[in-house]
Amino acid sequence: MKQILLSIRMLLRFKVYTFVNFIGLAISLACVFTITRYIHQENTVDHCYPEYKRIYFIERSISDGTKELSGYQSDLEKDPAVERYASFTPCTDLVMDFGKQEITVNALSIDSTFFSIFPYSIYMGSGKIKRPNDALITKEFWLHSLNGVPNPIGVTFKNSVGRKFRIVGVLDTQETKTSWLPDMFLSDELEELWFSNPNYAVVMTPGTDIAKLNEKYNKEQPRDEWSTFQTMHYQYLPLTDYYYTTSHEKSALSQHGNKDYIRVLWIVAFLVGIIGILNFTNIYTVIMSKRAREFGIKKVYGAGRKEIFLQIYIENMLLSGAALFICWLIIEITRHLFYNEMYIPTNSNLKFDLNISLLILFVLPLLTTFYPFIKFTHNTPVSSMRELSSTHFSVRSRMLFLGFQYVITIYMIVMSLFFVRQLEYMLHSDLGFRTHDVIECKMYVFKGGSSFHEKEKEDLLKEGKIQQANKELVNKRMSESTLFTHWSRIPMPLHQFKPSRYALNRAENGFKPVLRARMSPRSMELFEFQLLKGRLWNDSIDEMFTKNSFKCIINESAKKVFGIKDITRDKLQGEDKSWASSNVPSEYNPPVEIVGVIKDFNVKHLSQSAAPMIIEYFDEKYELITVTASYPHERRAEAIDFLRKLYEEATGSTDFEYKLIEDEIASMYNEDRRVVDIYSLFAKVAILISSLGLLAISLFDIRQRYREIGLRKVNGAQGKNIYPLLIKKYLSVLGIASLIAIPLSSGAIILYLEDFAHKAPITPDLFIIGIGATALISLLTIIWQIYKAANVNPAEVIKYE
Repeated sequence: MKQILLSIRMLLRFKVYTFVNFIGLAISLACVFTITRYIHQENTVDHCYPEYKRIYFIERSISDGTKELSGYQSDLEKDPAVERYASFTPCTDLVMDFGKQEITVNALSIDSTFFSIFPYSIYMGSGKIKRPNDALITKEFWLHSLNGVPNPIGVTFKNSVGRKFRIVGVLDTQETKTSWLPDMFLSDELEELWFSNPNYAVVMTPGTDIAKLNEKYNKEQPRDEWSTFQTMHYQYLPLTDYYYTTSHEKSALSQHGNKDYIRVLWIVAFLVGIIGILNFTNIYTVIMSKRAREFGIKKVYGAGRKEIFLQIYIENMLLSGAALFICWLIIEITRHLFYNEMYIPTNSNLKFDLNISLLILFVLPLLTTFYPFIKFTHNTPVSSMRELSSTHFSVRSRMLFLGFQYVITIYMIVMSLFFVRQLEYMLHSDLGFRTHDVIECKMYVFKGGSSFHEKEKEDLLKEGKIQQANKELVNKRMSESTLFTHWSRIPMPLHQFKPSRYALNRAENGFKPVLRARMSPRSMELFEFQLLKGRLWNDSIDEMFTKNSFKCIINESAKKVFGIKDITRDKLQGEDKSWASSNVPSEYNPPVEIVGVIKDFNVKHLSQSAAPMIIEYFDEKYELITVTASYPHERRAEAIDFLRKLYEEATGSTDFEYKLIEDEIASMYNEDRRVVDIYSLFAKVAILISSLGLLAISLFDIRQRYREIGLRKVNGAQGKNIYPLLIKKYLSVLGIASLIAIPLSSGAIILYLEDFAHKAPITPDLFIIGIGATALISLLTIIWQIYKAANVNPAEVIKYE
């Protein structure tokens, strides 16, 4: 206790240095803690399930590149290595009637063994589904969608076909983040699901070699009995890998992480942490410099290395403890900033928070104690006592640490500036089709959802009449309107293209991956695709779902990839046709005729080059749901209002929703925008921490030179002579740091762009701005101290120094 009180007293003697020191460390720790908590959360997804390391999904891989959860009729669940399995069926966008309100629900239909593999704690009621009409809801659904209605147990609701369900239990929130986000769980005995193929999850016996097991099942088989060339195979997908899977289509029921984003966060956390530690050590060394005589006297009176180490360690631990306290205050205050602006949401994990706090409290002081301890114990007592009066005391080490901080700060500023440039470059690039003033909306909604599709015959006939009336009304109103320059019943092309494979003329030439979609003549006109050769679609001569439908339009990349010389002679053999019809035998899949070539365009992230594309004909009479239209820019509000009123007239509903093509393109770069925001924020944090360090170091260094400045002024030196004298050292350090930071950041940018097909230019202004910003802030940080030193009264200095 005596040693702790002594350490507190010593630190309070140097209030400014102590305050600046732990504030800088606190800011650094708050940033690092926020990031590491999020990374820990992302890396422990699904760890709430006790057997998560032995749980696997059955994944189906189709030869066109499509991957999805499956398992039905795969027989992989029957392998001897499988200890037990469960089946479940995703049911998305179900409209449920809760009496006073209709709620769109995402549910999982599960069998009786599901909760033995994926256990949930019971928050209220029962945790078992005993009857087909029983339903379990999640706590989040109860609180947010049902507004926390008192005692939801026993509440009934209906689906779109009138089936009544009864809530029998509320499931508690899981301890960790999970890959899927169901609102409720339903029975797998529902008649509406008889025609659905369930997915399977299995628990493997301990010690199972999954690599060998997957090799055993890595045999291609026809996708189905009607397949011509398309094949598939099944594999076991670890639950631990599912969250970071990028090959599955997005679903409202699941959520996936991004490993590249996690790597960016690791780098940012490391850099900010290094700046914080260097700053902390540097300022503490300044404090030690002012106490050199004290430690010299202690050594004269017999203080050994152990006593000196203990005092330095306790002082560092006290500073770390103060910084830790401020750190958690900052984290709580900025929680909503990181969630809303940076989208770094974190759930509290007491065990992890406690462990990382203890690490900072006891281990960090060991790291920061090492350098000052070595420095102040290798000298003799006489040397230590003399060093205080030396103007060159610790200059090299302090400038070295400051130089490292400058390097990291310039690096982060340059990287953040380039990320902004690359994002702007991608957002404003010409994609090869119309990307402005286009709106898409729904004009009809199937309330049964994607899985509940079985209805009585009378209901189907009634709905068919409603659909026909809806289509005629919408088409009539859109045709009569003069508000739109073009309109179509086909959705925007951004999300229409799906992976497929084609071969030149015949299958023996080998299938190559392409993107395939269907478009109508009006949709191609709306999006202003540029024809290079041949023709575009024509409703008067092109057909759909007949033997005359095997035609396509390709882009430049497809022409190049397949080596097509003459589109009138060459054809493309599809691995499997994209439609089925009673007019054509199921196995009928001849090579498709190429009727036109259009200019390349991009519908994917611009890190990718333009893909080979195959466009098939679509007859808009088969489309009911979507309306897409272009409009004059100044009439956007009128267009939205017109479509809203049309939706209300056509459906009788008021839940109108729409998409603007500008927003859809911007959403493709959400991850890039998050990286920009994070680097920009933490570059500012790095500048702040470095400025605090520079403030303390310059305060000490300039104060050490007061006597020298006084003597120079006595000998006739003026302010203009003093300023360069004091600034020169810091500008030299900044110059050397810049020479290191420029190639370092250039290399990082080149590495980052390695897999990008479209790259923003790397120009000198990036580095000029980065170095200039650092230099400006550095000068502003010390300018008042330089001014004070340059205008000091030499008589007072010589008298007291």
